[in-house]
Amino acid sequence: MVTEFLKNAGAGLLPGLLVYVIFRGVFRVFCKNSRVRVPVIHELGELLLTLWILLLGSAEGSALWGLAYAIPGFLMPFLFRQERNPVRTVLLGGATALFWELLRLILRKEAFRPGLVALALPGAFLGFVLYALFCALVRGAERMGVVRARKKRRLPGLIRQELLVLLLLLAVTGAVQGGVQHVMQVKEEKARQEQEAAEKAAAEQAAAEAAKKAEEERLAEEAARQLQTAESMPELSLEAGAAILFSVDDDLILYEKAGTDAEKPASTTKLMTALTVLHYCSIDEKLTAGEEINLVSGRASTASLKVGTTGTVETFLGAMLVPSGNDAAYALAVHTGRKILGNEESPVADAVEAFVGAMKDLGTELNLENSNFTTPDGDQADNQYSCARDLIRIARACLRDETIMKFCGAKSYRALFDNLDLTYKNTNELIQASGEYYYEGAVGMKTGSFKDMKCLVAAVEKDGKTWLAVLLDDKEPGRYTDAKTLFDYATGVSGDGGEDTPTEE
Repeated sequence: MVTEFLKNAGAGLLPGLLVYVIFRGVFRVFCKNSRVRVPVIHELGELLLTLWILLLGSAEGSALWGLAYAIPGFLMPFLFRQERNPVRTVLLGGATALFWELLRLILRKEAFRPGLVALALPGAFLGFVLYALFCALVRGAERMGVVRARKKRRLPGLIRQELLVLLLLLAVTGAVQGGVQHVMQVKEEKARQEQEAAEKAAAEQAAAEAAKKAEEERLAEEAARQLQTAESMPELSLEAGAAILFSVDDDLILYEKAGTDAEKPASTTKLMTALTVLHYCSIDEKLTAGEEINLVSGRASTASLKVGTTGTVETFLGAMLVPSGNDAAYALAVHTGRKILGNEESPVADAVEAFVGAMKDLGTELNLENSNFTTPDGDQADNQYSCARDLIRIARACLRDETIMKFCGAKSYRALFDNLDLTYKNTNELIQASGEYYYEGAVGMKTGSFKDMKCLVAAVEKDGKTWLAVLLDDKEPGRYTDAKTLFDYATGVSGDGGEDTPTEE
């Protein structure tokens, strides 16, 4: 109990003890000069009484602590002859408890405990009863702790009122200490509020700055996604129904024809398929072609895969991009779709649907404005379309991927599957040095065909600069001659001829 009191007493105990020590020093000198004998037990008892009153003033919790006033109720009549009146003892105990509670209420803003004050009265009375029993059982107990004058002289008035003086000093000390604590608490509360206000203001400012920065980044990103158009464009004669010439370094459309019109993307869709696959898969993941490769239509180009063909994602990407293998596109789509669904046993239709959904999500990230992909291979289906501007956006994203560009620029590719060894030739005539439509500096990207309709996404690098061209709703060989026309305008020189380059395997 004393340990708990000491814990709750806090800093209020030390000032009270200091006042008590000063009081005892002055009192001893006064007693010596008045030839009054002060027993040691009186000194110890009064110290205990002081400690207990101070601790009771700091007691927290239940009102039952009022019963602890039994100790002062015992010590007051034991130490002071003038307090051997039960009514006086009870009133002093109750008054002391009331004073401490009022001090807590006024200065500490703590709840007033009327129950504790009420219980202090029977507590003090209980202490007086214990004192009476002690005197009845111990001979001479009533003289043990009292101050006595020598030669039976009358005690001076100050000594007779020793308890009242002590209680008054402790009360004043408690009031002063409580006032100081109250002032400190007010200052601490004010400092806390100021700190909270400063922290709140700083947090609001930081949040505002973060929001401003995020908005600036969003606007910058949105601006970066937007395709800027040159102030003036050349008049070029092209067979393509839709076309765009784009400077990657200047982030600028140099030429545009029906750039936002919905057209059939055909196998140029495989660029979007490759981006989506690499968004979810690493190139060294293993996959096995399944029945999904039978979804390829009879007229479509394939990579000659068989059910059970196993290899890495990278190998399948090569089989899709170089020979424009629709079977490889479906194998990659099902593998990725099952990974998206988190279920390797998902039906083919569900996996393809999940993959196409991921293509659309990626399209949103790329800010595509007029595209809708419904198959991973680009084989024409209802409601599948794209536009030249969107294919520029897709091609620009592909330029940043080394794996995609490795295959888009490969003249040929030897695909070493685990159980199959195949060599493919790139369908893009712009990069075939021995071909009629070779263009020096061409680095890709992808061809597409649907019946007589031809399309092409092409890239050229010259003198450290890169250009992209998209031709849709074109003819054969119009897509290549149109690409040459666009790139000749961009570079200012003809791209015909050039040295033959070795086949990449």
